Parts: sequence; structure tokens; C-alpha cells
Amino acid sequence: MKVVAGNASPMLALRIAKTLNLRLAKTTFKKFPDGEIYVKVEDFDDTNVVVQSLNCNENVVSLMLLFDALNDTEVVAVVPYMGYARQDKAFEDGEAISIRAIARLLESYASKVVTVNIHSKDAASHFSKLIDLDAMPIIGNYFKEQDVVMLSPDFGSYERVKVAAKAANCEFDYLEKRRIDAETVEIAPKNLDVEGKDVLIVDDIISTGGTIVEATKILLKNGAKSVKAACVHAVLANYALNKLYNAGVTEVIATDTVERVISKISVAELISSEL
Repeated sequence: MKVVAGNASPMLALRIAKTLNLRLAKTTFKKFPDGEIYVKVEDFDDTNVVVQSLNCNENVVSLMLLFDALNDTEVVAVVPYMGYARQDKAFEDGEAISIRAIARLLESYASKVVTVNIHSKDAASHFSKLIDLDAMPIIGNYFKEQDVVMLSPDFGSYERVKVAAKAANCEFDYLEKRRIDAETVEIAPKNLDVEGKDVLIVDDIISTGGTIVEATKILLKNGAKSVKAACVHAVLANYALNKLYNAGVTEVIATDTVERVISKISVAELISSEL
């Protein structure tokens, strides 16, 4: 078995290969002047683990071409960040269910699909060969020796933060929006007092960071000693990292499902356990 690194996940692919004591196949990626992508895989095996996150459209095409290059082999698709998972149902007539299309593409090639913290159960329901892993315990373990209070940005992420907090052995809560009047909305922890405490806001995805920006300003105003943020998937669209730091967030930490400068926690061992 060989590990094949996609152009979106070279470091994670290498870490998975080292964890499993496997070799990486040689991959070549080029782009033609018209924008078309060229992919070549050399020295592959009869069974190959392809590692590629789908955090942009180009990554989807690159993955499809990797699959085609390995057409006569058994392929296990490791998609650490499953893009297009937010569109998991049709809200209006004629809308594409994006994750359904991605699921069909992946499962037409792969014997199984491994991902990390897919967006929702509805998104997962479009797969028949999916293994969805939870990185929240890893995030919790990272902060185990730190005196922090974990907060979910909303009730929807509360169960995820609960898992991370259990691993970190720390207090946890979620931020609740309360409408004061027609023009005023108050955001505050549901039960905990954050005054004088180091707060860690935990979520599965940081995309634009807008919710965390607003929460940080309010938490600091309410006396929080400091605010950090942690997530599984650091999508970080539209200069999100700059906005977070400008709002007063002192540190942002993520896993390497999307490879960023803040990817200080690896999911390599978690993924390797399922291969």
C-alpha cells in the first residue's frame, strides 16, 4: 500500500505515511496556461491511500485526476476537510445538493471514504462508504495542561465543545444570543462567568470568523482575561485570520485537515487508525 499526496494535503499525507510506515508515491502537479490541471502519479501500488482536502474547486478537480491516474487500483479516499458539505439539502426547487454530487464522485472511485468532522449528519447521509472521525478529543488533549474555559460560539456546536472539554478536563459553556430590543442583541455565555478567565472558543470550522470576532469583543468587554480560538478546519476565507487578531484574539490553533500556518494539531494518527 502507498500513500498518494494531493496538492492540498502534502504534509498530512507525509505524516500519515510515517505513522503507518508506508512510502509516498511520487506525484506531479502542473497547470497549463489556460488553467487546466495536469496530474501524474508514479511508483504507486495495487492499493493506494489518496489524501486530499477539498477546500477549493481546484482541489476537487485535482482529486478527480488523481483517481483517474490510479484507475486500475484499489483506492481509499482520505478527505480530511470535506468541502461542499454545507449544501446538504435543497432549500429551493432546482438547487444542486452539492455534497450529494461530491459523494457520488468519491464513491464511484473509492472503496471507502475517510473524513474528519463532516459538517452535519445530513451531509454524511449522502455517503454509503463514509468513516467520519472526530478531532475534538485531540483538540481537547492539546489544551489539557492549560487553564482555560471552553466556549461554543452557539448551541449548535455545544456537543462538539463538550467532547473537547471532557478531554481537556475544563469548564465549558456556549454563547447565547439574547434580543434586548428591536435593535440590540446581547451575546454572553449561557451559564459561566468569564471575568478574569482565559477563554477558548472552539468550533468545527472557522470560515470568515465573523461570529468569533463579535464574540471576542464582547467577552473581552465582559472581563475575560484573554480569548483564543481553536477549530478542526481552518478555512479562513476573506482575511479571517487578520480579522480575528484585530478583534483581540491572541492565538488561533487548528488541525492540519486544511494546511495552514496555524495547523499545530495533527489528525494523522486519528486517520491512520482507520486505514
